[in-house]
Amino acid sequence: MIIERIESRRDQLPLELAIIEPEGKPVGIVQFVHGMAEHKERYYDFMNYLATNGYICAIHDHRGHGASVRESGHLGYFYTEDTSVIVDDVFQVTEYLQDKYGALNISIFSHSMGTLVARNYLKKYGDGISRIVLCGPPTKNGLVNVALILAKVTGLFHDKFAPNKFLGRLSLGPYNKEHTTQNSWLCSDSGVVDAYNADPLCGFTFTTNGFTNLYKLLKSAFNSKDWKSPKKDLPVLLIAGDNDPVIQSKQKFIDLEKFLRTVGYENITSKLYGHKRHELLNEIGREDIYKDVLRFFSAD
Repeated sequence: MIIERIESRRDQLPLELAIIEPEGKPVGIVQFVHGMAEHKERYYDFMNYLATNGYICAIHDHRGHGASVRESGHLGYFYTEDTSVIVDDVFQVTEYLQDKYGALNISIFSHSMGTLVARNYLKKYGDGISRIVLCGPPTKNGLVNVALILAKVTGLFHDKFAPNKFLGRLSLGPYNKEHTTQNSWLCSDSGVVDAYNADPLCGFTFTTNGFTNLYKLLKSAFNSKDWKSPKKDLPVLLIAGDNDPVIQSKQKFIDLEKFLRTVGYENITSKLYGHKRHELLNEIGREDIYKDVLRFFSAD
């Protein structure tokens, strides 16, 4: 395990990066883009699995997450409302890996909010990657403009570093309605949910600034007008659990694939896993998902 700290070129925010290298000659690089209100350490198990199969794996804490904060009380605060900054952070890590490891192919595994970042990354930097996985992807939401207005209004009544609990209930509250245990919509493995709930670096409520960035990323991810010259043959793997509330519905998941085809991606594989929830990498039976993703990364 290698831990590095790099400074964001956009505002010099320290970003903590973890790298796991294989023992033998590497066959490629997988860069991870994690989800909302979690941190890089939650991906180490899958990263170790890929490393045993020859891949260099790297993940950084998004700004406002994990160790990528200026102070511990800043979780959920992004230090900007310009979403290109979080996208450029991801690309800066890509460039760091290219400089460190040379000409190896780089693929991306993104999860949840991370898929919003990754979809915006594709608009600017997609030509430089070999493959991409979009796991548990948020689908199109017609209320995103209303949410942005509510963020602007409610932000007037919140300190900039304070959690906006109103927006938290609005955005995530419905996911818990059908579950007796907080956050069990994430995963059917109760041990994973308990660990998430006990982790101070997980499940925190975003600040108004954090939610504003989230909504802007969602809106931009479905703006086809600035999606110019995509790498048409880029292999895209779109995966989710069929009991994942983040995809909203099976039809919305299908519509997302259609949207990606509309903007120009022609090599898309999609799969809904039966009886699975949001965090596929942590689900019961995750070994099969590990194998499926490895098969995708290693395909000719």
